[in-house]
Amino acid sequence: MSSALFGILQLDRGDPWGYAQLLGLAQAWLQDAGGFAAVGLILYLVYALYTPTDKSESERLRVPVSKWMLVTGAIALVCYALLLALLILNKGAPPYIPPPQPGEMVKIEPPAWHNELQPMLLMIAGFFALLSIGEPFARDLWKIIKRNVSFNSSGIKRLSRSLNAYSNELLNRNRVVVLGGAIAVYALIGVVLFAVGAPQLTAIWMWLLAVGLGVFLAALALLMLFEAEGPMWAIAKLSFKEAVRSQLLWVFLIFLLPFLFPAQWVLQIKPADELRTTTAILTAVLSVLILVPAGLLAAFGIPNDIKYQNIFTVVSKPVERFEIVLGRFVGYLALMTLVLLALTGVSVVLITNTTMSDKARDETYKARVPHRGKLEFKSVRAEDRQEKRDFDGTNVGREFDYRRYIAGHEKSPQRAIWKFASVPGQMERPEGDRVPVEFTFDVFRMTKGEADKGVAVNFTIVTHNSALRQPTKDEGAEWQWVDTAQRDTYIARADEYRRQGFRIDNAQPSDPKAWAAANKLAEEFGFYEYKGKQVLDYTVMGLEIPAGLFRNANKNAPGKDEKDQTLPRLRILVKCESEGQLLGMAEPDLYLLQNEMPYALNFFKGMVGLWCRLCMVIGIAVTYSTYLSGILAFLATAGVYITGFFTDHLNDIASGRNIGGPLQSMSQIFKAEQPTVPAGDTAYARTLMFGDKIVAWFYRRFQNVIPDVDSFSWGHFVSEGFNINTEYLVVNVLITFGYLIPWAIAGYYLMKSREVAA
Repeated sequence: MSSALFGILQLDRGDPWGYAQLLGLAQAWLQDAGGFAAVGLILYLVYALYTPTDKSESERLRVPVSKWMLVTGAIALVCYALLLALLILNKGAPPYIPPPQPGEMVKIEPPAWHNELQPMLLMIAGFFALLSIGEPFARDLWKIIKRNVSFNSSGIKRLSRSLNAYSNELLNRNRVVVLGGAIAVYALIGVVLFAVGAPQLTAIWMWLLAVGLGVFLAALALLMLFEAEGPMWAIAKLSFKEAVRSQLLWVFLIFLLPFLFPAQWVLQIKPADELRTTTAILTAVLSVLILVPAGLLAAFGIPNDIKYQNIFTVVSKPVERFEIVLGRFVGYLALMTLVLLALTGVSVVLITNTTMSDKARDETYKARVPHRGKLEFKSVRAEDRQEKRDFDGTNVGREFDYRRYIAGHEKSPQRAIWKFASVPGQMERPEGDRVPVEFTFDVFRMTKGEADKGVAVNFTIVTHNSALRQPTKDEGAEWQWVDTAQRDTYIARADEYRRQGFRIDNAQPSDPKAWAAANKLAEEFGFYEYKGKQVLDYTVMGLEIPAGLFRNANKNAPGKDEKDQTLPRLRILVKCESEGQLLGMAEPDLYLLQNEMPYALNFFKGMVGLWCRLCMVIGIAVTYSTYLSGILAFLATAGVYITGFFTDHLNDIASGRNIGGPLQSMSQIFKAEQPTVPAGDTAYARTLMFGDKIVAWFYRRFQNVIPDVDSFSWGHFVSEGFNINTEYLVVNVLITFGYLIPWAIAGYYLMKSREVAA
């Protein structure tokens, strides 16, 4: 299995979430966050009940309970009670979707809005629970915003004074000499590289200088932000300076910086995989280089303040305790964002100015914008088949039923069909009047075949204006035109072009006259064939089809098929011609190439996902650090984050998809039984199964706390050369913000309830 396959496999979890899923995400967030808010509210009210607020003013301030909290909490309780009644009566539930069976690929369904009574009641209850527990949090947050956010020129004035103080403090005579010498040496290196005629090294020199200037300007902007009025910015600035002085970050940089160089500099890599491997290694190294120091810094910040009694000076002043939490978060996030920006810039400079093989450049040094269709498998009509049902692809017995296969034979009626409900208008008049189609197929060989030779594959592209139908058992392998008169006219016109010397069937853009004839014919009839394409196993390949097909596809409104379903505007039918071979494909394996974006821009976009994970790690670590020691806060943060890599396994346990739950599995281990042994129908077995259902319920609640790390990882898109849509990144940022809100509320209450007075 080639590495190219892994980037495509990622899409089988489902398309990344976009704007269409925002309503469903909002409803799910209110349900999940509201559920945890309800639990937190109960614990808080119990804690407040046993806290003697009538005897101590400080306790009353630390544990406020308002009428708003009680009223909204009561409304939430009523909604949860109604929900429990509906659950008992089994009313108002959304349609049940059974989980995939063991061995089947798991495709995560995107969140959707549900109008049924149960999910609506759960959402309303969660909303009021959040209103209740969040009332003191929102009130104090509004005070913090009013005190720390202002739009005047005081920040600029304070920045000038701060820069003057920094220059006097940091730029003493020795440091000025060292800095000036370093700048002179760097400038001399650039002059030498330019003089000796080393264009690649000169480009690296210039772009590294640009990256340094960009980071310097970003640091100045942050410094100006830190000089704004308000205690939160002062704490953020202090956190920033402490993190720089701690030298922890520089230790990580020294040890891991060599891994940022392109992999082909130090490893023997297959030419086609040079950029793919480099991108994968860089993504992994950057994740470690950014997230581990960030987690350590954030986890030890507040505990060290308490340990060294620095916090006593802060809390004795008119500072909200949550300002300490926010200041720490902002300071650490600002520093690590600068580091991420610098390392990303250096990585892009090294990659884009490194010699790479033509194969790697063609496959992955780009950011494809694909237009994808829906895949289905068809053969002869269902009534003519022995099974009396439609063909849905052959399972070759592999562990995961990811790809389905069609049999290879010149008389095979089996087809893999990609249906495109819409066709982008820009494909009607592309450059060269051609549209690329790219694909990566799996060849499952039943016979040895010929060495270094692929299988022959036919591609038939048709629009709704020239619909084809499944053949009957007596009609053989060829799919039939619905309009036979149109077919006869097409054959006559194609024969006429062939007599004129034009190669219509396998026309190439390199032959302008034949290509123009193929375009004219495709635009008139909406039909084009490419026969005998040699397809290699797990290799990114492609062909070009006339743009006239897309002009034809966008003519008229699609009609209905025999099942009264709207016809797709375009279909691509794939047939394997090589006898004794099977051709396998999954839905993401073929697409229309809509556009290509620069690789460097795509690399930067991929780092947005890492920045979101950075926000999560810092937010979780700061929250834990409000009540735990530094090492415990770091370990707890690492546990939450690392568990996020195994969300699929958590889903399996939560949905009962595993063969045997945790309790049943432990019982089989103690009794030395095989996991495939039936549990039986004894009272002991039934007790274990009931216990596993309870465990599954807790897992379903627990998995809502765990971030789905894979959904914020875009390295596979970058390494395989696929563009990351901006809407995916916007949704990533919104999900990150929503994920951090409950952690912020938890940090607020933990910090407020902790006794830190001297």
